[in-house]
Amino acid sequence: MKFSILVPVYNVEAYVEECIQSVLNQSCRDFELVLVDDGSTDDSGIICDRYAQQKPEQIRVIHKENQGLISARRVGIAEARGEFCVFLDSDDFAEENLLEVIAGYLEKDPQTDVLLYSFRYCRDGRKAERYPVFKEDGYVWDDSGKKELYEALILTNGITSIWTKAVRTSVLRSDPTDYSVYYGKNMAEDLLQSLYPLTAAGRIMYTDKILYNYRINSESISRAFRYETIPNKNTVHVYHKIREYLPVWGMDTPEIRERLNARWFHDMMYMFSRYYEAAGTKEQREQILSYPWDSMLPEEARRIENPCLNEAYRKLYLLWKKGNKAGIHRYFRRKKWYLTIRNWKRALLS
Repeated sequence: MKFSILVPVYNVEAYVEECIQSVLNQSCRDFELVLVDDGSTDDSGIICDRYAQQKPEQIRVIHKENQGLISARRVGIAEARGEFCVFLDSDDFAEENLLEVIAGYLEKDPQTDVLLYSFRYCRDGRKAERYPVFKEDGYVWDDSGKKELYEALILTNGITSIWTKAVRTSVLRSDPTDYSVYYGKNMAEDLLQSLYPLTAAGRIMYTDKILYNYRINSESISRAFRYETIPNKNTVHVYHKIREYLPVWGMDTPEIRERLNARWFHDMMYMFSRYYEAAGTKEQREQILSYPWDSMLPEEARRIENPCLNEAYRKLYLLWKKGNKAGIHRYFRRKKWYLTIRNWKRALLS
């Protein structure tokens, strides 16, 4: 069998059928679909079972206790029977030629261990803009030239997603990482689980073809920025894992460390900003301001002298450190005013 399509499922009854159907509609038929129900409390598991009963030769369902996305992915990898694993999130859907295109590239270069591909966003149920092209179609990295790939992985969002990677199953299973220590830590889990495969892969290929549709759910976004969800956004554990890989890659340099620290600082300040802007009352804003945001930063990333830091975020961080609530309020008021003017200008030009 060529492909195992691995789908972690948790409380997505509104979307999981479209996800499953996008797999069943594949033009390439050499695959199995492994649905890992991570303790859903809605009808997601029932829906999965119904499809498995209809297609028992092609669909397997694994029901397990809820332990989070990382656990569900690892169970899927352990159960995979295909030569390559393809990842699909249960609220997204694949293009019908996903496997056909992947198979074509793998046939051209049988030594490829990982194929990276592109995706588009899906907004309000409609296909929208594509993610920017990363490299030219058919580009190949081998063991001697992967520094560019590693930099993109840890310093940008361009190739982070696990669901834009078809990975040789044997490579995934050779990963010595004890992922059980990360169960329940779902933020940046794609980046965490991409570190070893991209390191161990002998050859990695990229195609700019759009093979995946990533759903942006406005309701989920609004829930994501409630105060009680802040601790779930902590990714310090991923930072420390990356630091373990830097010497392996020959990239443990002051420049790379500064850029990595800046990424974590910027990600934290972005979260801070989103939560503050989502707060609807003064009491909620007070909650946001009182949260220990430094706990989301590694010690090194708290150094504001880092020349790679965004100046606006640097100033906002200092306002927060000094407890300057009035200054923070003015910062976001100016930002809102600026965005309003910018949108007004765009409307006029269009």
